[in-house]
Amino acid sequence: MKTCKNTDAKPHIVLCAPRQTGKTTLVEKILREAGCPSFGAPVPVYGFQTRRLVRSDGTAEIYMFPAGSAPDSAPEGSVPPDARYLGSTFGRVKDVCPEAFDSYGTSLIRSARPGGLLIMDEIGHMEKNSPQFLEAVFEALDGDIPVLACVRYTEADAVSAGQIAGQAGQAAVAATIGRNPRSLDYLERIKHHPRVRLFMMTGENRDDIYANVRSAIFCK
Repeated sequence: MKTCKNTDAKPHIVLCAPRQTGKTTLVEKILREAGCPSFGAPVPVYGFQTRRLVRSDGTAEIYMFPAGSAPDSAPEGSVPPDARYLGSTFGRVKDVCPEAFDSYGTSLIRSARPGGLLIMDEIGHMEKNSPQFLEAVFEALDGDIPVLACVRYTEADAVSAGQIAGQAGQAAVAATIGRNPRSLDYLERIKHHPRVRLFMMTGENRDDIYANVRSAIFCK
């Protein structure tokens, strides 16, 4: 059996990747590992996960769940009682409930206790008008309870990855800033926080990143 030594000074892990790359799958694997570790006692998990539940008309309703309790799906019109509605999209954002982030999201983040793992999956643009929630996010990143977070992949990330080049890349970043300056600012602050180890995830490197994330969270 492999053994690992936990340390007090662990990096906070932030994952950033385009959709359908495997961020949520990686988080789920870490959650299973925390519940049934191969190296010792289970690790309590705190925080939140979000899920997009697509309805018959194509609308994607977005809900927040306590970390470890988010379902893969839910029947239309039926949502678990521990879920909170955050908003919906239909190609683009239709509506947002900032108060749900500020109340429920903040309480889930601040429920974290020493010895546990704080999950924040994921942080995107819908939170831009939820100052209490964002304050709790940065308090967590300033703190010592290990964090595993996923953040929205933006046009700026695509430019950095070489997916949008030259003048088109510059225009994409400028358009993002023009549409949502506060959103881009706080996402970049999370990714470049001094306590954060940022992983830019792709379909090709996700297995290697999982091994690195697992080691960073659970091992010396």
